[in-house]
Amino acid sequence: MNRRLIREVWDLVVPVIVQGMMVTVVFFTDRLLIGRYNDVALASLQISGPLMWSIFSVTAATSAGTMAVIGRSVGAKNPLKARQTLSAVLTLNLGVGLVATVLCLAARPWFAETLGGGASNSQAQAMAMIYMGVVFFALPLNLIQVIGVTALQADGDTTSPMWISGFQGLLNLGVSFVLLWGMGPFDEMGIKGAAIGTFVSFASGAALVMIVLFRRRGAVSLRGFIRPTYAALRPVLKLSGPAFGEKVLFHSAFVIFAAYVGHLGTLEMSANQALIAIESLGFIIAHGFSVATAALVAQKMGENKINDASAVGWIAAGLGTVVLSGVGLLFWFFPGALIRCFTDNPDIIALAVPCLKLAAVIQPIMAACEAMAGGLRGAGDTKTPLYAAFIGPCVVRLFFCWFLAFQMEMGLLGIWIGTSLDWVVRVLFLSVTFGRGKWKSIQF
Repeated sequence: MNRRLIREVWDLVVPVIVQGMMVTVVFFTDRLLIGRYNDVALASLQISGPLMWSIFSVTAATSAGTMAVIGRSVGAKNPLKARQTLSAVLTLNLGVGLVATVLCLAARPWFAETLGGGASNSQAQAMAMIYMGVVFFALPLNLIQVIGVTALQADGDTTSPMWISGFQGLLNLGVSFVLLWGMGPFDEMGIKGAAIGTFVSFASGAALVMIVLFRRRGAVSLRGFIRPTYAALRPVLKLSGPAFGEKVLFHSAFVIFAAYVGHLGTLEMSANQALIAIESLGFIIAHGFSVATAALVAQKMGENKINDASAVGWIAAGLGTVVLSGVGLLFWFFPGALIRCFTDNPDIIALAVPCLKLAAVIQPIMAACEAMAGGLRGAGDTKTPLYAAFIGPCVVRLFFCWFLAFQMEMGLLGIWIGTSLDWVVRVLFLSVTFGRGKWKSIQF
């Protein structure tokens, strides 16, 4: 095993993991605050949370092409191309964010009714409407931050995004805590206060990323005016097309998955929201390995070090499996204690504990899956993750979640078994494809 490459992967991934941990802690604590406010508020996030995560993720699909193009430009020592790409993608994403905000605000009632499980969850639907009515305004800001952070990571700077995430996370918690219950001169605002905290967090993150980009030197920088051009955008769009399709498929399936949970009932919605908050600890760490793998594979491809690029993928998958196995042990041995952080309701705890034990087993599989997907995207193969998104989330997950939860009457546990089968199928498909190595000949 190449110790130099292990060190490169680890040096890049540690700040990304720390950044992910910061985001996870904020997400976890934010849900904890809302859950302690009341169970209906927590249940409302089962409507707004998955939906908004899906929309924010799909609209940021250009990050895949941005990582590959800028990362390869950095490896090839072509700073002009890196800067031209950054300027063009930032401009595009600002426009996409503004249009998406208008459309999403108009569609709020339909979102709430469709995902809320009918009239029996009317209170949760009303709270979800309030939350979405504030946070959707942050969509353009999030897209600016995502592209800025992706560009920094492609250049090997994972430390700046880490500190930015830490600051905006603390700001989110502070504002949400004050406005949720009402403190000092501020009245109690409930779920709207938590939404304002989230908006302030996105705004601060976008502002800080832009400050870093304007102040830094090197290949990835906004120093000096660089006019956005379609020529600079073309390779990003070419690579991001399949990535957009992947995200549309994955998140469409995820929203349907969320609707499944919504139709199980309010207790299941609350339990699932707590489970998602806890599992985010593992998912975001896995995503950190995906980011690090994509950046290093892109750079090694730019340097024409193809064997190193291949080794990076397997090293990241191995390291991620070890780290996520530790997270899985935490889930397995302390499920009740983790769920009780969100609620004291014994019915919710009873529903959630077996699901969290199942999630414990899947954590290392999730790590390997994300590392393989990241390596392929970094090399410019954005089609294989698209195929994986169709086979896994759209076919395996949706069928087995529906069959087990409703036809076999397994309820929430059936949902989580179906999700687990999805991860197993995807990791096998992506690992075999990465091992075959056809991505090594991709040029753009």
